[in-house]
Amino acid sequence: MASRSLTKRERDVLDALLAVDFPGVQALRTQAKTVEVVAVCGCGCPSIDFCEEWDVGLHVRVNAAIDGRQHDGLLLFTLGVRLGGIEYVGNSEEKDPTEFPDAALLIVGPA
Repeated sequence: MASRSLTKRERDVLDALLAVDFPGVQALRTQAKTVEVVAVCGCGCPSIDFCEEWDVGLHVRVNAAIDGRQHDGLLLFTLGVRLGGIEYVGNSEEKDPTEFPDAALLIVGPA
C-alpha cells in the first residue's frame, strides 16, 4: 500500500489519543501533524500503522475505551519515540466496525 493521509476520523481519534499527558507526548504531537498511514489491518477493522518496522521498541502508550461498546477499545502504539499505529481492539460479539468511532466517544488514559 502506498502511504496516505489520515482521514478526518483517523485524525480526530489520533488527536484525542494524544490529548493525555505522558512522557514524550509533545514529540508525538509534533509527529502527528505530518504522520501518514502506511498500512491498514487486513481483517477489515479500522486499525492503522504509521510505520512499517514492528521489530523493536513497541509500546502501548495510550488506551481508550469506547462509550457504548463495553468490550471494545483503541490502543496507541509507539516504536521508541515514533508513532507506531492505532489498534482497534474488539472483544464484543458485535462485528468490528470498519472505521474508528467518533472521537467524542473515547474515554482516554495513559497506558
